[in-house]
Amino acid sequence: MLRACLLVAVSVVASAADAQVTLTKGTNFSVDVASDGRLAFDLLGKIWVLPPSGGEAQAITDGTLPARRPKWAPDSGAVVFQARAGNQWQLWLYRFADEAASNISDGEFFDRHPSWHPDGDRIVYASDRRVTGFDLWELDLATGLTWRISDLSGDETEPAWSTDGRDLVYIHRNDNKWSLMLRRRGQPDRVIETSSTPLMAPSWRPDRSLITFLRENDAGLAIDMVILSDPPIIRPLIAGEDFFIAPVSWMNRQQMLYAANGLIRTRLFDSWTSSSVPFQATVFRKKAPRPVAVRQRKLPVIDEPSGQLVIRTARLFDGVGSGYREGLDVVIEGSRISAVEEPRDRPGAIVVDMGDVTTLPGFIDGQASLPADLDESLGPVLLSFGVTTVVTDHARAAEFNTLWSGKNMPGPRVLGDDWQLNRDWLSTETLGVDSLPTSPRGFRYEDAQLANGADAITRLSGLADSRTRGLTALLGSRQATLLRNYPTAIRRFIDKPRLEAQSSAIVVGSGPNGFAPGLALHAELRALSEAGLEEAYVLRSTGIHAASALGLGLQAGRIAPGSSADLVLVDGDPLHNIDDALKIVGVVRNGRFFSTIGLIERVKRQESVE
Repeated sequence: MLRACLLVAVSVVASAADAQVTLTKGTNFSVDVASDGRLAFDLLGKIWVLPPSGGEAQAITDGTLPARRPKWAPDSGAVVFQARAGNQWQLWLYRFADEAASNISDGEFFDRHPSWHPDGDRIVYASDRRVTGFDLWELDLATGLTWRISDLSGDETEPAWSTDGRDLVYIHRNDNKWSLMLRRRGQPDRVIETSSTPLMAPSWRPDRSLITFLRENDAGLAIDMVILSDPPIIRPLIAGEDFFIAPVSWMNRQQMLYAANGLIRTRLFDSWTSSSVPFQATVFRKKAPRPVAVRQRKLPVIDEPSGQLVIRTARLFDGVGSGYREGLDVVIEGSRISAVEEPRDRPGAIVVDMGDVTTLPGFIDGQASLPADLDESLGPVLLSFGVTTVVTDHARAAEFNTLWSGKNMPGPRVLGDDWQLNRDWLSTETLGVDSLPTSPRGFRYEDAQLANGADAITRLSGLADSRTRGLTALLGSRQATLLRNYPTAIRRFIDKPRLEAQSSAIVVGSGPNGFAPGLALHAELRALSEAGLEEAYVLRSTGIHAASALGLGLQAGRIAPGSSADLVLVDGDPLHNIDDALKIVGVVRNGRFFSTIGLIERVKRQESVE
């Protein structure tokens, strides 16, 4: 796909500290037209309303909760949309009479893709509330009652009723197959089209004669249509634009609206060309441009051991190169690496010869969630997962950093609230289909540049959920047996983004995924690999990229002289299979070697005493 960056001009008013910015383009937004001609679209996490002919857009939500996919009520008196609170998308309803939005989801479920029934009394949407995949549900607004209207294997998403309420169209995904499904009143569901590449965003023409939908192909996305003849006929409708993933919205049977190329586009059904509906959305940029350089910091030295320790393995990944370095000793003086060199006799040194094992830099978790009632025994558990540094806002971070730096109760380095990743240049959003900084073709329009700057932005990973590949094996690992009373991770995504294979702008942050600490980091590594990131870059995301985001430079995330002596020893080949990163046989933390078996036994002994 085309990867590029459009440089566009924005008008700036007021002071540099609190600048008023007028946006005329957006990235990955959706648009919907009301029966009275007004338009609703989402931009920078807000829902905006626009006059029929375009012009000045007015925000109806404040952006506190990122909002997406607005849909007008049939009488134009309300807009339903999805908003993200914490790790879940839920349904919200804005009523113009009340000038307020309210949450209409039932419980803490993952609800998405809301749409109206033509009677205006019901909302149809996709939800995973039965934890067996997404099904289609309906909500009666007057009573709050909900009921399920589909139950297929896999996921049913993006429902849309025909204008007379008789027929329903939706997308069904099962394994790696997408189907466009049609339900006629009184008839069983029917497959209209099946594809091995994604089908998305179906929409009805008002006269019910055809359905439009998005199809992914080698050139990107295109809008196709299904003419509902007998049999149905599928034809291409619009191609060659940077389409955003959202349904076409019909003003009438001839005129349609859609989002593409950073703009709201309008087109007549029988036309070969499109035009734009102009908009101006005024926002405030409350901070000056972010600094170019990250503030450099120095790690404190706590309980540094004496003497020399040598780690000897068959190969090592230094965290910087693209492959292994063979047959080298890692020489440690105190808590730092002093040399990486050819093996030789070292009188007086403690030599740990691990044989055919791979050495990696210690794993850094850039946003870890530690339990409020944190117990000291969690330290060895985290080390058994190879986690040697965590960043957390836990109130007792400094206390546990000191405790876990010693040999009696070892654990990771704990960097507290003052070490939170640099908010001036790191996105606080985690990765996901709705938070990607570029359009499907790789463009960043004005809103993305305002939020992220003109350069590539570093993002926390946050991709793992209950559908992450290899999760069963991860939960069955010997380290996972040490974890008790942690909640089970939930479904957080319908579809996850595909990442560039060699992206250097990702830092592992396990907090959003809901797994127990330690296990959560490995779930992120597997999710990043599943999304297409090469294994070397996956390891860097928990190594040098995380260290750079923390301002640590050469002090962590790599195996080199001067770096902290934090190492992970694995019996496997993680540069070719990231799952091998869990095959940990030993860890070096703060210059001390701990075997994984010893760490596990230490925890079990403490549990038996308690």
